[in-house]
Amino acid sequence: MLLSACSSGAVVYVPTPLPPEENPQTYTHPSGAFSLVLPPNWSAYTQNLTNLASASFSPPDSRDPLVTITVINLGDPIEADDLNELRTTYQTQIRPDLARYTEHTAEALGDGAWRIVGVNRTPTGETIQVNTFIERRGALFGVTNVRVPVDANRNAVVQQIVNTVQLGDDATVQLEATTLNTLALAAATGLEVVNVHTWTTADGVFFVTGEVTNHDTVTAYDVPVKATLARADGTAIVEANDKVMGYGIPPGGYAPFSLRFGQGQPADAVNFSVAIGDTEANDTPDEYPPLVGTPTLTWTDAVENSANGTLYIIGMVNNEGDAPVSNPRATITVFDDIGRVIAAGFADTEVEVLAAGESASFSIAVPELGGEAINYLVNVQAFACDDDTC
Repeated sequence: MLLSACSSGAVVYVPTPLPPEENPQTYTHPSGAFSLVLPPNWSAYTQNLTNLASASFSPPDSRDPLVTITVINLGDPIEADDLNELRTTYQTQIRPDLARYTEHTAEALGDGAWRIVGVNRTPTGETIQVNTFIERRGALFGVTNVRVPVDANRNAVVQQIVNTVQLGDDATVQLEATTLNTLALAAATGLEVVNVHTWTTADGVFFVTGEVTNHDTVTAYDVPVKATLARADGTAIVEANDKVMGYGIPPGGYAPFSLRFGQGQPADAVNFSVAIGDTEANDTPDEYPPLVGTPTLTWTDAVENSANGTLYIIGMVNNEGDAPVSNPRATITVFDDIGRVIAAGFADTEVEVLAAGESASFSIAVPELGGEAINYLVNVQAFACDDDTC
C-alpha cells in the first residue's frame, strides 16, 4: 500500500511587505468583488457568476492553485456577531471540500476577520495544511483558502499575496444578492481529480484509477492525466500517462481514467500523485465537432460475468435526435462501497455513423477490478456529423 505525505506544524501568516523588485501586478476580479497583488507569471482561474465571484491562483511552474478567493453579496450589511455565525456555518456545512476537510483551530483577528487552520485530504491521500481567512465589507462576505506550501520560499510568496487581498465596495460590485449556500459552487480549478484508488492485480500489475470532473463552463476534450510514483524524499521513480476515457468532459461532467504500471509498484515507492497534464494549445472546443450525449443519445445496459472473472457491460445506444452522429463511444466507471473508482473501460459501438432513429450495440470488457464492485455508471458520447465525418 502506498503511503502519503503529511504536512507538519501550523503555519500562521503575518503581514509581510511585497518586495518592489518583484514587479508585482494587480489582479481585480471582473465583478470588482476583490483585488490582490500577484508576482509575475502567476496564472488565474476565474469564476464570474451573477451571484459569485471567485478566482484561484497558481505559481508559474504548477497547475495546482495555492490561493483561492471567493466573494458573495449577502444583501445586507454583515455585523461582527453575524460574521462569526456565518463562519461556523460555512466551515461545517458549505465548504466545497467539506468531505475531506478537518478544522483544527479558529482565531478572531484584530480587524474583525477570522483565521482558521485546518487540513485537507487530497484524492491521493496526501494531507495538506489549509489556512482559511473569512472577512466582511458591507454586505460582502469573503473567503480566502490557502494551500500552505512546504517550500519556505514559496510559502513566503503566498503570505505576501494573501496580505494584499482587498474586498471591493458592495455599492459598486456587480454581484446579485444571494445566500451563503452559493459558496458551495466555488471551484479551485476547472478540472479536478476525484475518487482515486490504487490497487494491484494478482499478476502484480499496479493501477491508479479515478475520475476527472469539469467545473468549468466549456467542454474539455482529450484531457491528459499522469500518475507518478515517488520515493520517500519525493524523487520520482516512474510515471504513467494517458487520457481520460470518452471524447470530452462537459461542464459538470465526469470522465474516468485508468493508469497502468505493468512492472508493478517499485519497492521503494511510498508516495504517489495524480496530475492533470497540460493540454495542447489546439485542444479547444473550436477544433472538434460538437459533442453529443444525453438527451439525444439514450441507452440500456446490463452486466454479465464470465467464468474467468471478466466483467462485461453490454448495451444498446439509441439516437433519439433528427440527425446522424459519428463514432458513438461508451465508457464504464466501476465504484466500490465508498465511491472509489476500482475499474474503468470503454468501447465503440458496432457502427461508425449512427443514423437518426437507429440503434447500435456495444460491449465493454473489464478484466480486472480493484475491489468489490457495488455500482457502475455508463456514459455514451458521439460527435455531431459534418461533411468530413458522415
